[in-house]
Amino acid sequence: MRLICISDTHNAHKGMQIPDGDVLIHAGDATGQGLSQEVDRFLTWFGSQPHQHKILIAGNHDWLFQKHPEMAAQLLAAHPGITYLQDSAIEIDGVKFWGSPWQPWFLDWAFNLPRLGVGLREVWSKIPLDTDVLITHGPPHGVLDQVRGGTHLGCEELKARLATVRPRIHIFGHIHDSYGVAQSSATTYINGCSCDEDYRPTQRPIVLDIYPASIKIHGIEPNLRLERLERIQAFLNRSKDDPREEAVYQIMSALNAGMRDMAEIRGTSADDLLQDYLSRGLQSDLAKQIRSESKPSKRAIPFTKLGDVRAEE
Repeated sequence: MRLICISDTHNAHKGMQIPDGDVLIHAGDATGQGLSQEVDRFLTWFGSQPHQHKILIAGNHDWLFQKHPEMAAQLLAAHPGITYLQDSAIEIDGVKFWGSPWQPWFLDWAFNLPRLGVGLREVWSKIPLDTDVLITHGPPHGVLDQVRGGTHLGCEELKARLATVRPRIHIFGHIHDSYGVAQSSATTYINGCSCDEDYRPTQRPIVLDIYPASIKIHGIEPNLRLERLERIQAFLNRSKDDPREEAVYQIMSALNAGMRDMAEIRGTSADDLLQDYLSRGLQSDLAKQIRSESKPSKRAIPFTKLGDVRAEE
């Protein structure tokens, strides 16, 4: 079974390239303000995706699902291919999914409950022990839950519950800056935020395959081509005063003659002119190649191996 994980699209969904898969999962914050027209536009797009199964939970921006659940239900009814989970479950081909939108109190947004309070303990206690794939909007405390390396913002009560439930996969969003994958001996954690800290959809969907005894995560392999290009760039930046060495290349006679004439016109030597052409041409081509390899679709997804100690402990 192939899962496609996205989250925090914030009305920027139409420009996204969604890979093929069996189950498309959105972990909340599909909208900006949770207005009915925003929700309707998102559901129309989400429902049109070709994946056989589509699972959605709400996030703290998705007010309609908390303030006007009847209206949200009416909009969802027009898209029967979408499964909305709110402290509820669905089983697909033997894989058990559970979804919940709650989070520790955050700036008076939707689905807030007091941090370290009984409310969060109660909602997390509903997560079944046999859950395979847990979908929440926010992360557990200590895992992919920091903004620029700052304070851990995840939920302590969720962390405590995970120590008991231990799902194979936990998918969430909310903290845009901690997009990526972390893996412990028990659980693969997916922060699938599609938007970065500036609310631009620059972070690609995370794709993983579930097998009976393993999980394969796509896109975490380093981009070796980009690494090589960056090494070339670093070398060129520090080699401006390097001594010259003799090299033998064959060039067209017309180019050779033209270069010699241009060198005379410019009052320089053919060797110096060739050096200038090579330097500028290589730098231009290098910049173009790095831009191409730095596109979101080609960047390696951040990956952290949590080691032998369980992240939930």
